[in-house]
Amino acid sequence: MDKLHMALTELCYALNYCSTINVWEYTFAPREYLHQHLENRFARALVGMVMFNPDTSEIAKPSELLASVRAYMNVLQTVENYVHIDITRVFNNALLQQTQQIDSHGEKTVAALYTQWYSEVLLRRVSAGNICFSMNQRAFISLTAEGAIPFNAEEFSDINELRALAELIGPYGMKLLNETLMWHIASQVQELKKLVAGNKEVLVALRTNFDKPEIMKEQFRKLQHVDNVLQRMTIVGVILSFRQLAQGALVDVLEERIPFLLSSILDFRHHLPSGDPMVVSEMASAAGLTCKVDPTLAAALRNQKNETDEDEHLLACLLMVFVAVSIPKLARNDNSFYRASL
Repeated sequence: MDKLHMALTELCYALNYCSTINVWEYTFAPREYLHQHLENRFARALVGMVMFNPDTSEIAKPSELLASVRAYMNVLQTVENYVHIDITRVFNNALLQQTQQIDSHGEKTVAALYTQWYSEVLLRRVSAGNICFSMNQRAFISLTAEGAIPFNAEEFSDINELRALAELIGPYGMKLLNETLMWHIASQVQELKKLVAGNKEVLVALRTNFDKPEIMKEQFRKLQHVDNVLQRMTIVGVILSFRQLAQGALVDVLEERIPFLLSSILDFRHHLPSGDPMVVSEMASAAGLTCKVDPTLAAALRNQKNETDEDEHLLACLLMVFVAVSIPKLARNDNSFYRASL
């Protein structure tokens, strides 16, 4: 052990003593070489600590990952005591890459893995009906039946976990999550429009005879795919509720980290200059602030809009009619009940 310690000490001294080594027409910089390898190893370690398993849909809790990352960084910081290397640059480069879709090597990042898990695993389980959103607890709560294998959604969706997630992937990563969620909503809206178009004549009759109960009952029986519409609208609501939690967590983190910059964004939003309000809205939304017109959702809907669709406004109005007449059926559902604690 003493020999290894001595060898490591000599290596560190050599790295500090000799900044470059010239070999023929090539110049080798040992400290830059070490810097690059530390950055690559740190990036791989970050993704490894996520422990994402696509087969079992398991992933590390964001708070646990944050604690592991901080411990790893504390160890790496001791390198500066022995070698003249800027370890902060290693952290900045590696952590910034983890907020994007892929890193510089084309590998999936922490932000991409958590975005995939929350949008494709957690929210799909919520849509199955065994998990519901609790406004009081600011989390998704599991309603596991007796005998079933429990999945505690609150362990991944409560405010502390989402704050840890916002701390890990930052505003860029939360923007990626937000864009993915809005894409899912836009896909649901497209399917809802198809269902509305298929029931167009019946919905027009319901819209014009809203004050005639007998005709309303008769026309409602003619509606097709009512359960499908309710299911898709529930999915949209689930996604929006989760997004509200995530954006709130991001604001909490930014208030702690960059309070002055966040207050400037709030001033911009409050004292909106003349011109396009969407410019300020995009900045506010990226900081987790709520906007009257959500720019990310508006962009997602605009991208999926059909240029030749002339009945866009009518379909949007009829969708509201479809939902309104379907709500009583949702209320009569056995799974629909009120629980004051949630």
